[in-house]
Amino acid sequence: MASYSPSSDHSVPLKGEEARERVAVLVDEIAEAEALEFGDTAPAQSTASVIHVLDTLGYEPVELALQADRPDDWLRRVIEGDFHLAFNLCETVGGQSDSEHLPAAAIELLGLPKTGATAATLLHCLDKDLCSAVLRAHDISVPEWRFIDEDEPVPEKWDRFPAIVKPLAEDASNGVHSNSVAYSRDELQRAVAKLGEAWGALIVQEFIDGREINLAIVGNYLLPPSEIDFSTLPEGAPPIVSFEAKWAPGSAEDQGTRPICPAPLEAGLAESLQLLTARAWTLMGGEGYARVDVRLSPSGVPYVIDVNPNPDLSPDAGLARQARSAGWSYEDLISKIIEDALSRHRIDRAASAVEQPPHHPPGIAEAPLPVARGAAPAATNGQEAGGGGAGGAGGGGRAWIILHPDEAEPESF
Repeated sequence: MASYSPSSDHSVPLKGEEARERVAVLVDEIAEAEALEFGDTAPAQSTASVIHVLDTLGYEPVELALQADRPDDWLRRVIEGDFHLAFNLCETVGGQSDSEHLPAAAIELLGLPKTGATAATLLHCLDKDLCSAVLRAHDISVPEWRFIDEDEPVPEKWDRFPAIVKPLAEDASNGVHSNSVAYSRDELQRAVAKLGEAWGALIVQEFIDGREINLAIVGNYLLPPSEIDFSTLPEGAPPIVSFEAKWAPGSAEDQGTRPICPAPLEAGLAESLQLLTARAWTLMGGEGYARVDVRLSPSGVPYVIDVNPNPDLSPDAGLARQARSAGWSYEDLISKIIEDALSRHRIDRAASAVEQPPHHPPGIAEAPLPVARGAAPAATNGQEAGGGGAGGAGGGGRAWIILHPDEAEPESF
């Protein structure tokens, strides 16, 4: 294919070097511009950091900013760019989360290797109602929940308190504030009315008041867990990672929700949560990298509260922090993500050459089960957990590698 690199693309000059393999770094133009305008540097920081590592690894990174009103131009640049790989950093299209899956779908149709989750997984995980239904259908504990459509009232039979209200199809704590947690029906009705006006469709969940553990996956690696420390939140503030906690640096919510990585968990509990994460991720058709958030109830039951494909890749974000706790550098993390993408593409190409029996779409009921319930196998750092059998941790042919923390002191911010 002919090489195409318009002036708006930020390509690293070769300066006489031997031509390097080109990598398309996919971003949403509106999201990055808005983030910088309002002082949120995370998207731009993630993009710049990934581009720097790609350059260090010997690739030629080319930033391709998707303009929602000109998708044909973006698609043409992808097709004509002679790219070896697409590094997908699009979390929105035109700033809208519900279109996150579209760039991934376009790359899949073109047959170009890409990092991160499939379009189907991005779409299914964003819908909290659907995600909860899939996980519960496979006996994974999730908080009790109800879908509330735009302008609908709180269901009459809802009696689970405290409860938390969230937008149905948003991530990054968008729409989640301290008043999203309701301790009575009156508070819940007010929260639903206020959030519904701003966000439309909502989900109401039983609020699990317990420890919050963040689990991370990169390819087949299960990274050491991290935990959110809520002990210094202002008195009366609910123990949640709200929008302010994520995106208002220096705020009381930010200061009061410090991650501890690795999490201070017993080894057996840490491994069981890592394998629970693998199972939830596989059920959602998960590939690439992800973060899964779990709440431990006072009785010790782990509830999956969120499955987040393609989480933030900024060097100071949670995924990079958990990678460091396993002994990986930031460059190691990006390298693993690339290796996983290229490996999956090779496997998919080989499989497409062989006639396959009919199969269910990924992420729905027939997804392979990576963990036999009640049978989490022991594993040590770098060893595979389970074999390829349907009853093992590597169900469906996937063998999970459990990573334990290195000997460094836990990171706390």
